[in-house]
Amino acid sequence: MAIEEIGLKHGTQAHLDAGMKIGLVSVREEQDSTAATVVIATMDDSEHDFQLHPGDTFPLGDQTWKLTRVESRGGGNLTAVFARIE
Repeated sequence: MAIEEIGLKHGTQAHLDAGMKIGLVSVREEQDSTAATVVIATMDDSEHDFQLHPGDTFPLGDQTWKLTRVESRGGGNLTAVFARIE
């Protein structure tokens, strides 16, 4: 069964189908009127870097993923949550 949603903390990565990876480079939560910002590195046939805000999508292989939200898990630990949409 394919992974449909993943949560990543700063400095971690997820290994997905067919050797594809998503790594969370940095995450900053929403402040005042500035949306949360996430920087990721992906690997499929080549490496790509993306700066994302909640709701943004990005390609990974033949799939499309979306940054759905940034969650605070207490103690300053932020988690970026991604969902596969195609």
